[in-house]
Amino acid sequence: MSQIDFMIVIFYMIGMIFIGYRLGKKNETQEDYFLAGRSMPWFPVGLSVAATMISANGFVGGPGWAYSSGIGPFMVNITVPLAIMAALYTFIPVFYNLKLTSVYEYVEKRLGIYSRTLTVFGFLINSLIQVSSMVYIPALIINKFTNFDIKISVIIIVVVAIVYTLLGGIKAVIWTDATQMGILWGGLIFAFIFILKATGLSIGDTFVIAREAGKLQAIDFSFNISSTNGFWASLIGGFIMWVRYFGLDQGQVQRILTSKSYKGVKNSFLVSAIIMNIVYFSFMILGVMLFIYYKGASFNSSNDIMIDFLSNHLPVGVVGLIISGIFAAAMSSIDSLLNSMTTVYTKDIHERFISTKADVTSLKNTMIISVVFGILIVLFTLIGFSGTMKSVLDVIGKYISYISGPMCGAFFLAMFTVKSSDKGVSIGIIMGMIVTFLIGQHIEISWIWNPAIGFVITSIIGYLFSCFIKSNKSEDEKYKYTLIGQREKMISDNETSEEGVSKLPLEFDRYSVILIIFFFLQYIILYSIGNY
Repeated sequence: MSQIDFMIVIFYMIGMIFIGYRLGKKNETQEDYFLAGRSMPWFPVGLSVAATMISANGFVGGPGWAYSSGIGPFMVNITVPLAIMAALYTFIPVFYNLKLTSVYEYVEKRLGIYSRTLTVFGFLINSLIQVSSMVYIPALIINKFTNFDIKISVIIIVVVAIVYTLLGGIKAVIWTDATQMGILWGGLIFAFIFILKATGLSIGDTFVIAREAGKLQAIDFSFNISSTNGFWASLIGGFIMWVRYFGLDQGQVQRILTSKSYKGVKNSFLVSAIIMNIVYFSFMILGVMLFIYYKGASFNSSNDIMIDFLSNHLPVGVVGLIISGIFAAAMSSIDSLLNSMTTVYTKDIHERFISTKADVTSLKNTMIISVVFGILIVLFTLIGFSGTMKSVLDVIGKYISYISGPMCGAFFLAMFTVKSSDKGVSIGIIMGMIVTFLIGQHIEISWIWNPAIGFVITSIIGYLFSCFIKSNKSEDEKYKYTLIGQREKMISDNETSEEGVSKLPLEFDRYSVILIIFFFLQYIILYSIGNY
């Protein structure tokens, strides 16, 4: 790496820490640190949600996956707008109305402590896996350009993310994410321009060559349960996976709950749904263009393709910009998950079981627990991802798929049924994870089906056991926290709208229409690209 490129990357890292420091000066309470006083503008919140999902895994793993499989892997993300619409239609209005800091507080209010504990640990394990994969890619890049030991690279990345996250709290997370989204776009645009100039092809010529090579066929209606990118797998399994991610995962919901109003919540989610899928589709197109650029050359690992492109083919200055873009994508995900894991530990473990002095004790322990999570992230990264030959997106999808379905099933039972009890749902969660894991290990089935399998198993077993195991809560108390119960309460309290936007669950509005139109528009575009 040249000195110019190195300085660009260093300047980027220092800039992120400075932003965290400046924004953290006004943090006075726990709500400031975890929810920015519920005062954030909707646009940076939307960019932050999108940036977290994209991560460095998408910047490097996405093009690598598309290099070998064409744009078919985009199907994994195609239900994102539909899942966000479902989340806005069901879970999010309830969390917003209850003014929660952690979504797992809701689980105890509705079900009880056993279910809350299981969902908390499910989130923490899921997040450790995700954030570790997000550290792995930039660590590979540092290793490639500087010959630093990958262990040192991992530590550097985690330390930088911890520093600016601790300095600024959720405000730093959101504003740095928004900034980093701009850097990521800059890197993408430079990569596209460079490849087009290097090949001497127009965009139209590139698409013709890619279509002839079979790289633009994305929609596969065959019911092949071993295919990750098939129409049915992405529609059913992908939908459950993304509903959990956007509607029930603390990392996403926490940022949405920082919005000034429910109109801001809906605007943020609408922007994030559109932007993140456009960016992810751009990663797929970049992978196809790299296939043309390299003339289909073989690589040892899917993750090596973008890394080789960066290290051996780009001019001075552009390398630094694109590496900064990859770091931006990585940091935007790492900081968000670090903040959310700290929040969940504070609200769902520390304050619930250890200390009741919420503001003072919890904020004092924030740095300690973040360092502990940092150590765990380093260990998870080195154990779980070192040496993987597949696209890191494919690897992480398999890891977290065993958790997604049971978590979604637990919240579904809590919100949509009155009968469900704490112990009954807890048994359902445990059995859902076990059965999903056994099926994934012994049947030739793609991991994208696992969320749907876990959801069905947890819902059925959890409900059946709830019929035999009595709840400690009264029927009225349970009903109050169901989706219908919350809707009725909001109507009776005249809390149905805010800034001209409905806050009610099960209320179909223009946001739902836009998201559904965008969802179907994606299929039309994919079909057109592949067939004309």
